[in-house]
Amino acid sequence: MAKKNTITHAKKAFKHQFDAMVPLILSEWPQLLEDNLRATKGDLELAVDYISGEVDHTKTRVRRHLDELAGLIEPAQTAVSAIAVDGSTSSDSASSALSSSVDLLLNDLEARTEHLIAEFKAEMLPELEKKARSNLGTSLLVALGLGFILGLLLGGKRD
Repeated sequence: MAKKNTITHAKKAFKHQFDAMVPLILSEWPQLLEDNLRATKGDLELAVDYISGEVDHTKTRVRRHLDELAGLIEPAQTAVSAIAVDGSTSSDSASSALSSSVDLLLNDLEARTEHLIAEFKAEMLPELEKKARSNLGTSLLVALGLGFILGLLLGGKRD
């Protein structure tokens, strides 16, 4: 029952955000025709069927990708709606809200990147260092061999 409510909510959200999503969808899949995409009239199932048929991806993959695109639009729309609630509709306010939503997205991306780097340093880096140290002789011989071959190829002939 909860899954059905989630699906109907996703369909309503897609229909609500459809006009804003069309440029993003077309930039992700340039082989799609805008007229055919707009002919779906914001119906999630029709759009998924059309996109999956044109790009040879599964419907599940297309749905996930559309969900990611909707997630990109959602923060910008909440910032714009917050301005509308405040009653200020000047273009400076709208552009500042858009830039603040971009800043929020960038901060989120930076936080995720920092987390991934920390995870890489904690888990992968020690293993890579261990392998490099255990194969030190092989690594040096490969480097010397490549340097010798490149030197012969690029050095040319001496007169």
